[in-house]
Amino acid sequence: MTFHSNLNIKGTSKTPEVNFSPGEISISGRSIPEDSVAFYQPLMRWIETYVNAPEPITKVTFKIEYINSGSNRFIYSILKHLDECFQKGNKIIVNWCFEEDDDTIRGLGNDLKTFFEMPINLVEIV
Repeated sequence: MTFHSNLNIKGTSKTPEVNFSPGEISISGRSIPEDSVAFYQPLMRWIETYVNAPEPITKVTFKIEYINSGSNRFIYSILKHLDECFQKGNKIIVNWCFEEDDDTIRGLGNDLKTFFEMPINLVEIV
């Protein structure tokens, strides 16, 4: 069974823009929601369903401008599910984008790389 539904959430000053579709997953913007559990729960449900029947190739893009610790936990969880999917032989390409002078987001990407087997590409935006 193939997974077909999309999840799209418009970004705000506190929440990121989310575009999840089969084979193409992206989160961009600021992630400092008042209630990170409420915001990220639908994303987690989507990811958990998707990894059971993923597309042959899944491209994942993170373009985070700012993130709080509550959101960090969910980004880690999303990557963990995708990494488990990768370990089962599925092709997952993760691009972690950061502004050239943003050492915090670059550092977070570097830290996340150490936790997972799937490759995480650090992409500097000039």
